[in-house]
Amino acid sequence: MKRISSYFFVAAMFSLMLGLASCGKDGDVGPAGPAGENGAKGDKGDKGDKGDPGSSNIIYSEWLETQFGLDTVNQEFVWELEVPEITTDVINTGLVKVYFNLYLASDPRVSSVPYIEGDLYIRDLLAEGSLILMSNYNISTQTNASGQKRFLVRYVIVPGAAAGRVSKGINWGNYDEVKAYFGLKN
Repeated sequence: MKRISSYFFVAAMFSLMLGLASCGKDGDVGPAGPAGENGAKGDKGDKGDKGDPGSSNIIYSEWLETQFGLDTVNQEFVWELEVPEITTDVINTGLVKVYFNLYLASDPRVSSVPYIEGDLYIRDLLAEGSLILMSNYNISTQTNASGQKRFLVRYVIVPGAAAGRVSKGINWGNYDEVKAYFGLKN
């Protein structure tokens, strides 16, 4: 009797496996059922991680007047400005770009530094806490008869993390592009 029941069990399992293997999904998909009711509103989720900073961490100056002095050792005209935001970290990982308006605010002709035209050059040097401009001509800010100023300078500081994110899409030598990208005023 025990032998018959074990044969019966094996036969039943074989039949069950054969039946399952022969089942298939050959039929057409049926129509979609009606939408269910909306459930109750769930609890508010946890606050997400802080995102990367946007262009709000970009630092830029107003248009600044310059007063170059002659460095008799190097025979160059030099202008230095204290800029505490120029840190060692910014120098090593970020970007500091200097722009020079060669004409008037009402008719700007802005170029990036370094600038070379003919025998005129303007170059910059960064040190922690300061920006230094050097030129072979005295290009100090001048005021014309109508009170408009010429030869103004502006700097833009982009910290390292932001510089890496935005540097691919901007021509840093084109002031109009930089101004539009960061929304710089005037």
